[in-house]
Amino acid sequence: MNDTAAVGTLVPGRLTVCTYGGFAPVCYKNPAGQLIGLDVSFLTRFAESLGLAIATVEKSFDGIWTRPGANECDVAGAGVMKRDDRDVGPGGSWSDAYFQVERSLLVRAHEKAAFDDYATLTGKKIVVTRGSTADIDAKKRYPRCTIQYVEDVVPKDQPDAQEFIVKTLIASHQADAFGEGDVSNKYLRDKYNAAVQGGLALADVHPIDGLIETFNFITRNASLGVLDRLNAFIAKNKGCYAPAS
Repeated sequence: MNDTAAVGTLVPGRLTVCTYGGFAPVCYKNPAGQLIGLDVSFLTRFAESLGLAIATVEKSFDGIWTRPGANECDVAGAGVMKRDDRDVGPGGSWSDAYFQVERSLLVRAHEKAAFDDYATLTGKKIVVTRGSTADIDAKKRYPRCTIQYVEDVVPKDQPDAQEFIVKTLIASHQADAFGEGDVSNKYLRDKYNAAVQGGLALADVHPIDGLIETFNFITRNASLGVLDRLNAFIAKNKGCYAPAS
């Protein structure tokens, strides 16, 4: 079914999506450099329901929620939690929630117990994405640890930052943990477990600030009709956003 009536987009006939390439399996790059993942797949199906093609544009995560309101895309999606401190501006709006996660740390398996006892954690190096909920959470929850940012510890010529963090930094003890949502860290654990001596584990899985952490898209208000149709699509399809774990 195609429902293009009364839908206005940045580029006619196309849904332009801002996303981030470093949160597999939510949003990431395949070996060919194409942006893929659960968010991209979900929005591709949404675009198809409107008879639109999809075009992805890679952006840094920090501030990605401001991009639609700045007329850079129709929708932004990168596993973004709707928060009061994330101002989308007068030209943007949050969608309804379509998924939820908890915070977690990906660690060397034999150190899981130490990280689960988070209140006593001291001197560990924890890598996070700048501006993410992992960043916000880690600063509060692990005050005696060193928080490192992806762009500061991953060389720019590395095609897959997540792989480098796990297979190089964590495996060689240059970093101790990777802070991400549990859906991402489960994916990384399963993919790279054999690459780290003793294996990998998720530690200190918890809700941020005791809240339910949802994923929400951000839409461009000038893209008329997109938000209402996206919310209707979410209501109908959020149950099949990700495979059952």
